Amino acid sequence: MTGNVLAARYELLEQLSEGLLFHVYRARDLTRSRVVTLKAVRAPYAANTPLLDALQLTLDSRRRLRSPHLLELYEVDLAAQPPFFVEEFVRGLDLQTRIRRTAPFTVPIAVEIMIGIVEGLQAIHGAGLTHGDLRPANVLVGSEWHVWLNGVGMRGVYRAEPGLTTAHEARAAAYTAPELFRGSAPGVASDIYACGVMLFEMITATVPFTGETPMLTAESHLNDPIPSLRQRNPAAPRTVEGIVTKCLQKDPAQRYATALQLLNDLKAVRDALRFGKSLGWSPIDLPDSAGAKTASGDIFARSPTPPPTPVEEEEEDDIPKWLRTMIRLTGALVLIGLVIGFAAWMALRFVPEDRPVPQVVGKKLDEANRILRNADLEPEVRLEGYSEQYPPGVIYSVNPPEGRVVRKGSKVYLWVSKGSRFVEVPNVSNMPESRARRELEGMGLAVMDATEERRDTEIPLGYVISTVPPAGTRIDRSRPIKLIVSIGSGYETVPPTTPEPEPQPPQTDAPKRTFEVKIDLSDQPDRRIRIEVEDELGKRIVLDEQRTGGQVYTIPVEAQGTSVKIRVYIDERLAQEIVR
Repeated sequence: MTGNVLAARYELLEQLSEGLLFHVYRARDLTRSRVVTLKAVRAPYAANTPLLDALQLTLDSRRRLRSPHLLELYEVDLAAQPPFFVEEFVRGLDLQTRIRRTAPFTVPIAVEIMIGIVEGLQAIHGAGLTHGDLRPANVLVGSEWHVWLNGVGMRGVYRAEPGLTTAHEARAAAYTAPELFRGSAPGVASDIYACGVMLFEMITATVPFTGETPMLTAESHLNDPIPSLRQRNPAAPRTVEGIVTKCLQKDPAQRYATALQLLNDLKAVRDALRFGKSLGWSPIDLPDSAGAKTASGDIFARSPTPPPTPVEEEEEDDIPKWLRTMIRLTGALVLIGLVIGFAAWMALRFVPEDRPVPQVVGKKLDEANRILRNADLEPEVRLEGYSEQYPPGVIYSVNPPEGRVVRKGSKVYLWVSKGSRFVEVPNVSNMPESRARRELEGMGLAVMDATEERRDTEIPLGYVISTVPPAGTRIDRSRPIKLIVSIGSGYETVPPTTPEPEPQPPQTDAPKRTFEVKIDLSDQPDRRIRIEVEDELGKRIVLDEQRTGGQVYTIPVEAQGTSVKIRVYIDERLAQEIVR
């Protein structure tokens, strides 16, 4: 149906997906000149009156929902052929795809995504509704980990058609709360349970309960104990394990009572991760029990010790009193010396062995981890940053620095290269817009949400004509790329406008010059170094790396033209400025 216009208003640009019940399209609202998502009911169900009535009821209840984490519903026309409804269009990947591609996530990212999910749930529950079908396929994740919930209330629609019910329950079994398998209706507690499953899956890349069939998966939810999050991913803090375990309780009454309670704990974890606070607490800890008591409620009492039986004093011997005192004093001093000596021996016996940090800079992350663990040290990735010197996946800095003597079991923080900050823009012409975005974002490039639309008689509607900057240009990865997308020859009989010339990189005949920038860290700890150059080619960053303290660095910097400014920042503070 791509290229058709529904209801004389919605031009179908691209099919995004095909689900159990809907064909999903990216479409253009010709009346309001905006891009929307259009969901058309598939042919086998387009004339199913009970199903359409259930869908209408669900969509009517959605109209009163307002949240930054819920897709806005624009229009419903279930009398059309095919029946359809129109929602807000957002750019993002569903969480199911993200988990398949990159899980396990780091704890901060998993918690940030879950906070967005629960904030959306809070809006749904506040309106007296439940989601009922919460799973990664119904969660869209955009830039900066912003989240939108999809499929609100659709479980009731699927249950209006027996064939759909079976297929849907098979897909949703891994995220279904135990009480729903027993026939209970979805509620706040079942949505909370699904949150626990998804948080577990994001951190471990596996769901907590599985089976070879949906029936065996259901039995696992009902009968199997809750698996340990930290056994599957030791990097998970105890607090996060407690949150997941509380969400996954078999008894709904033992889970979080509201989405707000879960949200507060998740935000506490996020704040602790940001500010380095302890995450040793757990929301399912029980208070300490009182001391043991008797049957009557009284604490056991200790009977008084009987007074010692008096004995007759021995007759004084012939040892003088002063000698007897000296013997006693000498014995006490010997005993004290023995105690001190034993304590010193024990302390030296169990002091952790010291060892130097081995050389790992310039090695791949897997190899560096192996070397450090063989040295009884604990590696931890502190930052992934751009490096002009080292290729992707290679260690470019370490703290404590190599050669420094540390205790056995100490943590060693690693800085891993993401490769050069600069990249050549690939050619994505004649690709569908969605594929071009995936291609560019897969290279770590930022793509602007807004596009420039041009008429073109040769390139089909919805396909990319070119990019700004153009293909082949070497740019900083942080520079956003704008897509120029074809809208075909158009519907109006007006001559096409002349496209604006694509911006070209600046040309200059000025000679290149190389400057040697000296940075002295000989009496300083590790520092972050950033070097900016401003010349006839514009302003750019040529170096942004963590450098080891105790050394002097001489860094060659290329610039072009007769007027050059070089600024050196150490830990974000301007340290020197070179003007030529």
